[in-house]
Amino acid sequence: KMGWYDYIYMKVSGPEFFDSAEDIANRKKWFRDMSEKGAFPMEFPGPSNVWESGAYLQWRGEEYFAGDQVKTIVSDSRFSKQFIANTAFYREGLKPWQRGLEIGMAHGYFIIGPFVSLGPLRNTPEAATVGLLAGCALIGLVSVGGLLFGTLIKPKLFDKEGDPP
Repeated sequence: KMGWYDYIYMKVSGPEFFDSAEDIANRKKWFRDMSEKGAFPMEFPGPSNVWESGAYLQWRGEEYFAGDQVKTIVSDSRFSKQFIANTAFYREGLKPWQRGLEIGMAHGYFIIGPFVSLGPLRNTPEAATVGLLAGCALIGLVSVGGLLFGTLIKPKLFDKEGDPP
């Protein structure tokens, strides 16, 4: 048998995370409604809780089978669409050689930059020149290596047994 003190102690210090059947049913209904609408409420994090903003983020597209079923802030915002549309690959009015030049120059900084900022001469006035020369040397070595590989390696994918080399 349980005494009255043990009963009160159990009720007061018992876990509070057990939900009632009504709370579980309400949560399932809320989740079903959010899934059908394809939107969820936007909340702001706080020190101990989250605050609802009243706005809803639409994560599902208008048509079920259109391929736009996952909409996020990163992939579907106006800023990201304008940013991607402004890259050289998608910009209107550029000739192919202009696109290639712009893309090549942008990616060239990835090759030269580590030599300039992390090389042994990074604190000298000649760092930019040495970085440029080191980047050109790297491109030259990779190009020569690719040419040698392409001429010396014989592909064996379509060879048949008994064919002369």
